[in-house]
Amino acid sequence: MRFCFCFRVLPLLVFLINLCFRICVCEPRATEAALVCTNRTAPMPERQTFISNFLATMDLVTPLIARQQYAAVVNGTGNTTVYTFGECMKDLDQTDCNLCFAQCKTQILRCLPFQRGTRGGRLFYDGCYLRYDDYSFFNEGLDSQNRTVCGTTNFAGNRTVFRENALELVKNLSVEAPKNDGFFVGFVKRTNVTVYGLAQCWEFVNGTACKNCLDTAVSEIESCTSNEEGRVLHSGCYLRYSTQKFYNNSGSVARGGPGGRGKLATILAVTSAVVAFVLIVAVTIFFVKIKVVTKKRERKKLGALLATVNNSKLNFSYETLEKATNYFHQSNKLGQGGSGSVYKGTLPDGRIVAIKRLFFNTKQWVDHFFNEVDLINGIKHKNLVQLLGCSVTGPESLLVYEYVPNHSLYDYLFGTFIVLILIRVYALC
Repeated sequence: MRFCFCFRVLPLLVFLINLCFRICVCEPRATEAALVCTNRTAPMPERQTFISNFLATMDLVTPLIARQQYAAVVNGTGNTTVYTFGECMKDLDQTDCNLCFAQCKTQILRCLPFQRGTRGGRLFYDGCYLRYDDYSFFNEGLDSQNRTVCGTTNFAGNRTVFRENALELVKNLSVEAPKNDGFFVGFVKRTNVTVYGLAQCWEFVNGTACKNCLDTAVSEIESCTSNEEGRVLHSGCYLRYSTQKFYNNSGSVARGGPGGRGKLATILAVTSAVVAFVLIVAVTIFFVKIKVVTKKRERKKLGALLATVNNSKLNFSYETLEKATNYFHQSNKLGQGGSGSVYKGTLPDGRIVAIKRLFFNTKQWVDHFFNEVDLINGIKHKNLVQLLGCSVTGPESLLVYEYVPNHSLYDYLFGTFIVLILIRVYALC
């Protein structure tokens, strides 16, 4: 009974542990960095319409964020038009992005007191960003409401080295991010002081505006370099450094924007090519080994047979027959059938013979070939010319017949294998 109880409880424990693990490893970085509300308000007659349009854009943004991690929507007409933009940091996975943005949506309402109708607001989280306004700001890099937020803890170690590392890092980020789809992460480590950083331009900020935004951010973040952490929050970009590794990537280069994955695409392409190459090499080695094993087996089998052939009176050397036909010259060719070609040849002792070159692969059928030769050698038949011998030691199999100038060689030589088959069947029976 106790065992049964444990067995039933075990799946529940596994589920709870798995749930706890999932909760622990999720890090949407939904830490508020800054909330910036504009001072402009909608006139009273337009206020309710503006608020309705704002809420409509929130509904439109959400599915886009869930699909592509960024969104820009417009809703309304005239003075009540609302422009809304949201984006997650590109090192977040989709689940963490959704969690961060869900919290961001609830907190942006603090910029929209329903009795005042504020016409603009932006909320920076460390994992996502949300902004609404009454004008199109999508490609805007800098404006008067940019913020620099320094950490509250001073660096306790070598501040000179820390400052140098932090400045080197943010400068590198400002250079690399515009070249990598507006996103770059990395670190600088020197004299046991490590600084981690992230730079991201928002999706609809073009390359020039992205570069200008980050260059300005670098100059502004210098005021934070005595602190362990610093952020610059612009309308077109986000820059952060910290003594703690806060981004999700382990390498110095992260994935780019949805339009193109920058260096990640190159890394994936190279990795795929390497994997494909390894697979091709492995398959090639496999088939080569099979071929080698097969050849060894055939050579072993052929070796036992060659001893019998070499001791037989039927054996002719391949070189002798090759020279007898003048190396199978076309002028000595008597004809060709389904099983091979026949050449006229003169042996060293002066005998004129007919030499048949067979189309079959010697290594595959040499044992059967020699059995047939040995069998038919002692048989006299009106449809067979005399078989004088054979050669199986060269690159191809050869049969040597007596030359019959006054009969149809075609009838004799190209009918031979029909009779051979009949004799083989008779012998087996």
